[in-house]
Amino acid sequence: MTSENIDNNNSKIFNQETWFDEFVGSIRLDEQLLKNDLMEPEKKQMYQKLFDGNMEAVIVDARKMSTQYFISGLLNDYVKELSSMKHNPKKLGLELSNSKVLVWAEIYNNDEEAEKALILAQAKVNAQYSKYGFAISSTIVEECDQLAVPNHYHNVAIPAK
Repeated sequence: MTSENIDNNNSKIFNQETWFDEFVGSIRLDEQLLKNDLMEPEKKQMYQKLFDGNMEAVIVDARKMSTQYFISGLLNDYVKELSSMKHNPKKLGLELSNSKVLVWAEIYNNDEEAEKALILAQAKVNAQYSKYGFAISSTIVEECDQLAVPNHYHNVAIPAK
């Protein structure tokens, strides 16, 4: 074993020990906050679910948090992709669900570049997030189709370029 391997192993052990020490310290702090009724209500509820052994409620809460995390990241990355496009859609609407973002995009007639860019933006984001069970599903129409953005979609302002 080289000295580099020994250093890496020692570093991993140190990092693990530090992480566990900080984690246990954090739980001990929470214990004191709870005992002294100083804990914020949301965190108090989480601990109560754990104390009660209500794993279904704990898992539901975790699912909500993971959905918020991944949908937020997915939307952020999608908007970054759209902002890098040379051709903006005329109208854009979004609908959020637990695992999917529905996109309604209206492009100008025969704007194949905008259509390609929307498809590419969706593909890039889906390649990154589909492994976690989250995706974008787009409907792309042209202005000549004369279809309004469906009522359940939220209109998104498109900055002029």
